[in-house]
Amino acid sequence: MTEKQKYYALQALVCEQLPHFAVDRAIRAGYGQQYASASTRLAHVKQGKVASLPDLLALVEHSLPEFPIPAHLRPEGTSAPLFEK
Repeated sequence: MTEKQKYYALQALVCEQLPHFAVDRAIRAGYGQQYASASTRLAHVKQGKVASLPDLLALVEHSLPEFPIPAHLRPEGTSAPLFEK
């Protein structure tokens, strides 16, 4: 699968479960500092306007820590979680 296909597959699994505060939790955890406007970028990822698998993984990991992300939907070569708590 391509990264974009993985993004949409994961988005399909979590679209109704992602809470409204997912973007806020990811930013408070320190994610998104590489972007000029992290909240806008992550909101667009959550809405499906920007297909970024690493950003969606960050949203899911920070707002739904109990959600088991399937290994086949992670980026190539990444077996461990992207962020340590």
